[in-house]
Amino acid sequence: MASMIRTAVVTSDTAVKAAEGRVYWIAVSAGATGGAFQLNDSLADGGTDLLDITVAANSTQFFNFSVRPIRCTTGIYIDVPGTNLKVNVGYL
Repeated sequence: MASMIRTAVVTSDTAVKAAEGRVYWIAVSAGATGGAFQLNDSLADGGTDLLDITVAANSTQFFNFSVRPIRCTTGIYIDVPGTNLKVNVGYL
């Protein structure tokens, strides 16, 4: 199944998938000031937050959900309020 996972790299608010999907992993890197991002079950900003994560300055974090993927019934939307993060998403 791993070869079927799609990836998206986002640095601002982005609709990753405009249909039902599952998130298997998220990798985040932050610049000098750190920042926050949300994973929403929606097609646009303002949907239901499934994750709300703050990342420390000059760091990276990896979140693995492969055992129990996060299910989004409407769509997969990444909300990046600032400009200091790069969010990588593995999804189907």
